[in-house]
Amino acid sequence: MGFILLQESHSFYLPLARALAREAAPWLPAGQAPVILHFAIDAVEAMAQAIHRLSDEVEVLGLVALDHPLIRHAVARAAARGVRVFTLLSDLSVPQRSGYIGLDNHKAGRTAAWFIERLCRGNGEIGIIIGDNRFTCQESCEISFRSCLREQGKGQQILEPVRSHERADIARTVTEQMLTQYPALQAIYAPCGGVEGIVDALRDSGRQQEIALVCHGPLSDSELALIDGTIDIMLNHRLDEFAAVTLRAMADAASRPHSEVISLPQPFDIITKENM
Repeated sequence: MGFILLQESHSFYLPLARALAREAAPWLPAGQAPVILHFAIDAVEAMAQAIHRLSDEVEVLGLVALDHPLIRHAVARAAARGVRVFTLLSDLSVPQRSGYIGLDNHKAGRTAAWFIERLCRGNGEIGIIIGDNRFTCQESCEISFRSCLREQGKGQQILEPVRSHERADIARTVTEQMLTQYPALQAIYAPCGGVEGIVDALRDSGRQQEIALVCHGPLSDSELALIDGTIDIMLNHRLDEFAAVTLRAMADAASRPHSEVISLPQPFDIITKENM
């Protein structure tokens, strides 16, 4: 049993790795731990090589990765060798995978738009920050977010998304650029990693009370950011529940000779400073 996740320095993936390891323990022999590897989001070649390598070591693999041709090729090869591959959090357009476990990103994007439409009044710009264009979970969130706001027809300009590469330092930089370029900025939707950098940029600008921030979580120090109003709404993954569902699905797939591709949409919590 193995997992390939994004970098440990990301405040989301370290607790996710711990939750997966904890939930995996009952399914593994005593003293054995699952293989968990971490990569930067754009380390596509290294991640593809890791998929090939783990194909010799594990029966079932959970994967968080960009929808890149090298990754798809590696997943198809692993599946051809009998490895069950589950896409976690972000799906891949490869039919050989065993299943997808993660949010209903269409629902998440429209939920974010619903809040921003009610938080913002008048004309202005709405920014979007994503990790990468090939991260299909965030692509789906962005498309659904735009679609929902377009239906409302309130007249705000929805900006083209900028990329954070799931890093807080880059997220801070692109937020600072957005704040400078768009003085009438009303809101930011961030279905990405590195939100801590967005929070820092908003605080340093002094505009955190003027600009609504809807993001995905969990992330470090989110409670303080909610309390001081820098984050208005957080769509929060239930990591422990997600890990438990993932391990049950992986163990079930490994015990069967053949199984259909499954999709297990996971719920998310809507967090504000009033319901923490």
